[in-house]
Amino acid sequence: MKKIAEYLRTQAEALTAMADADNLKGKYADELAENARGLGRKLDLAEDRYREVKGHLSNWADELEDLQKRADKALRDAQEAQRTIESRSNSDDHSSDDKKKKDEKNGSDEDPILKQAKEDLAEAHKLLNSAEGSYQERSDHFARKIRSSINDDMKDSWWNNIKGWVADADWLGDIADWASWAATVVGAVAIFFPALGVIALALTAVVATIHIAQAVTGNGSWFDVVMDLGALKLARNGMKAAKAIKALQQNSRKAASGLAKEGSTARAAQANAGARKTAARAERKRGGGTSRGNRERARARRLRLEGENRAAGKRAADEVRDADMPQITANDKVRSIGDENLAKQIKDINKWRDTYPNSTELASNASQAQRHADAVRGSWTVATGLDVADKGADSMTDDGYSRMKDRMIAPVGSQW
Repeated sequence: MKKIAEYLRTQAEALTAMADADNLKGKYADELAENARGLGRKLDLAEDRYREVKGHLSNWADELEDLQKRADKALRDAQEAQRTIESRSNSDDHSSDDKKKKDEKNGSDEDPILKQAKEDLAEAHKLLNSAEGSYQERSDHFARKIRSSINDDMKDSWWNNIKGWVADADWLGDIADWASWAATVVGAVAIFFPALGVIALALTAVVATIHIAQAVTGNGSWFDVVMDLGALKLARNGMKAAKAIKALQQNSRKAASGLAKEGSTARAAQANAGARKTAARAERKRGGGTSRGNRERARARRLRLEGENRAAGKRAADEVRDADMPQITANDKVRSIGDENLAKQIKDINKWRDTYPNSTELASNASQAQRHADAVRGSWTVATGLDVADKGADSMTDDGYSRMKDRMIAPVGSQW
């Protein structure tokens, strides 16, 4: 604290000299002088605080050393008295009857040396209690002096209080470390159970929130923040791509269902075209002995055939809509980063594209799905690579990685 106070005094004098310099002209010189003078006054306040607290601590150190000597003397006296008591007690257990008679004759019921030792032990306890009482009283005294010295005109802002709170909250760093490793583990398991991906994303968000709080208060590295935001961005891109693939799969089913309906209806209509034409002619026929009943029966027959055509189309559409998702191979699953549903959706999209090769919509869906699948794989690969590198870089660089991150610590806001 003495060295800091001396350094602050030197800097305050330098700033004051800068503010009083008359060889600078212009508006910038006035601004520079005013800022230098203001900062110099703040450094003066800081120097007073450090110098006064240094004095209190020095005085307390001297008194504490005296108190320690008193406590050490009490300990030595107590140990010496205790050894005498133990020695005389053991000696009394083996003393002769003649010695006991001699003590009785002299009118003494207790060994005077033993008695003195017990008194010395009691005195040592008193000395220790006195030293401890003085310690409590003097420690409170100097604590009040230090509080008084730091209760000066140099006030900490609410932002400084927040930065101090974050600096003291070691548990925040523990939570961030725990959540980071948990996110890594859950992310790996999510390859086989994709529903856990949301948990991994939530854990990553917790880590990012803590790292941001530490970085803005000067208690953490902005490099960690960049890594966390990058991980969240990659995860978001992967989730958006997976969601897009699902929408494309549903769209492909719908489009294929419409094509199946259209095709089946057309084939059925082609098969009974002759019967429908005959029925239609009979329905329109007038005169020549054709009764109204015959026309109505012909119309009913035409409508029935047309209904059969529509039913055939609906059955075909339902078959496409309700068809089971295609089976996938181990390779399909690997290419989808372990996401079985994603692999089935991609294969389903490609299946309907191949079933209706003339459909530009289905071909476009398949092409878009492939791009989104590449985005999913790319996001996962990059995120995993960054995570592994972040956790293992220190062991490969002899902590050089952490030193690099420490150079990117910069609090937001004034220090005053």
